[in-house]
Amino acid sequence: MFAKALPTAIIAYIIAFGDVIVGTVLVNSASKENRPDEKVDADVDRIHLVTGVRNVMHSFLAPYPGLAGPIWTAVTATVADRYSHGRRAMDSIFSGSGTFWVAGFIALFILPLVSFFKPFLPIGLSLTLVVTGYLCIITAFKQIQSASELGVAGTMAIVLAMHGAAWGLGTGIVLHILMERKLFMFSDETAVS
Repeated sequence: MFAKALPTAIIAYIIAFGDVIVGTVLVNSASKENRPDEKVDADVDRIHLVTGVRNVMHSFLAPYPGLAGPIWTAVTATVADRYSHGRRAMDSIFSGSGTFWVAGFIALFILPLVSFFKPFLPIGLSLTLVVTGYLCIITAFKQIQSASELGVAGTMAIVLAMHGAAWGLGTGIVLHILMERKLFMFSDETAVS
């Protein structure tokens, strides 16, 4: 059972690591480019520490795998975008994210509101996944530096979507070794042409 779950666990770690990268890029780009009035310290070590403490508490009190990741990418993108419009749109990035979580916490206790929105939950989940996928693709493309990296990432994504975590991860590792570590018969210059 544990051996069958290992590829999914590795993919979950990669997704969580991607969450940290996407969240850091979103917050840094919103704060450094558009808001020099507030210094936002996006410390990756602190993100890991807080996420680890929260997940340990969840594992004993309220295990919920959906909250195991570091951030909610769609909400982070929304808050960062609004924050980038200046102090009149959002005074501080902390007040923006705090307002979202306080409103969500209050909404948890309003049963008629939750019951009203229940039919829309699949649509909300779909939109969250689409926005998260879009942001992950944009962030990943910014970090790709060669044609072979683009080919490996694209092929791995297709295999992952079509055949699952184990095949996608295996394909990514094999292609990385063959293509990016120059063990194959051509380099990036001949691969492009």
